[in-house]
Amino acid sequence: MTVHKFKDFDSFYDALLTPEQAICERLRTMIQLHFPHLQEKFGYGVPYYHQYSRVCFMYPASFPYSGQTGGVAFGFTRGNLLSNEQGLLELGTRKEVAYVPLRTAQDIREDPLLEILHEAVLLDDLLYREKKRKKQGTL
Repeated sequence: MTVHKFKDFDSFYDALLTPEQAICERLRTMIQLHFPHLQEKFGYGVPYYHQYSRVCFMYPASFPYSGQTGGVAFGFTRGNLLSNEQGLLELGTRKEVAYVPLRTAQDIREDPLLEILHEAVLLDDLLYREKKRKKQGTL
């Protein structure tokens, strides 16, 4: 299996299966609309959204090592630290990264996903500030 090396959303999008395209397009629009400050960068051939560090990502089932049988995994890099009050996050056998499996675009429940994403952005900010404070304390 080859890991794709996409560097922009258009080439990534063109490589997706049609159901994956609908999911990724809707997630991307949601992120850009509600969190325009998050930067889209590519790692492992998929889009990650950064604030101070990686906050979330989209990993299609058709890509190597997805662990999915269809659709897209909407992942959170520090998912183990999120409250998961919505009950949507799955850790599986992972220790840190959690994801929401989305089989179709109709599976996207925007309000609960926005709650998770908001919490992930706040967590990223908190961890950044703690790291910065500790670094300043050691100077």
